[in-house]
Amino acid sequence: MGRPQKSLDRDGSAVREFAFWLRDLRKGSGLTYDQLGKKAHYATSTVQAATAGNRLPTLKVMTAIVKACDGDVTQWQDYWTRIQRTLDKGAPDDVERLVAPPWARHEQSADPAPAAGAERPGSLPSPDDLGDGWFIESFTALLRLDTAPVEAEERRLIVATVNGLTELGTSVSIPRHPEDPSADHGLDSELLYGGSLELREQPYETYFRNVIVLPRSLGYGERHEYALRLRIPSTQRMAPHYVHVPHRRSDHFDLRVRFAPDHPPKAVWVLRAVPTAVIYQSTPTAETMVPDRFGEVHVSFRDLKLGFGYGLCWRE
Repeated sequence: MGRPQKSLDRDGSAVREFAFWLRDLRKGSGLTYDQLGKKAHYATSTVQAATAGNRLPTLKVMTAIVKACDGDVTQWQDYWTRIQRTLDKGAPDDVERLVAPPWARHEQSADPAPAAGAERPGSLPSPDDLGDGWFIESFTALLRLDTAPVEAEERRLIVATVNGLTELGTSVSIPRHPEDPSADHGLDSELLYGGSLELREQPYETYFRNVIVLPRSLGYGERHEYALRLRIPSTQRMAPHYVHVPHRRSDHFDLRVRFAPDHPPKAVWVLRAVPTAVIYQSTPTAETMVPDRFGEVHVSFRDLKLGFGYGLCWRE
């Protein structure tokens, strides 16, 4: 029987992120490590080592684990290849070095979302959106850390790039707070206006997907606005950041965070076009902010780069 596995410190490194998502896949499958080892035809110690975060598992071992957990093998092999390239110090500078997996980057989110909008309220990380046929002209988010439970209100003005657009696929990543001991990891989503929320699913522990059916079919170039309210269960802590990582065109992102005035953060700093690994670092950037007397901070970004993080981090 395998030994209980140590908790994983998500430091933003490529290997640790890969291990985190592999653990997430195993947990979502409902298999114990002993059951996973038998199904994957490897020793329990081997599958535990693959998710320990000390080194990248071999492609063969990783593939066997993903198959045993009924995961998307093609998607995981692509993710493994990108992580392997990230670890190659001799790789050309133009090699993609994103460490987030396709299902997390295709979001939406950071962030909060709650998005890297809720990367919990660990980060009501920013929900990154998936799918073709539209882009984000404007994304406005208000994160309320002065309420219980923590909530984020997100409003998006989107533009159709095809004729006959009838629904939007959106997603958000809510990473766990490093000190979150809760057994469950959830997110409550409510569409305030702009259509009907027809699908809510949680394919992975920290990844949530919604499908919004539009009131009417949109033609090429038509605009549409919708708003979501995202709440993290009161027993669940939010990661200390709210970040939007666009994986489709995103022209404008406006973020306002309201901290509890009587419990201000020790530090608040801006993330502007940073690699996703930087989101999990606890070191403030040169661009810091101070909440006003009501506990609010406000930041705005334009012409966002695909795959890079934009938002705020704070130290509790």
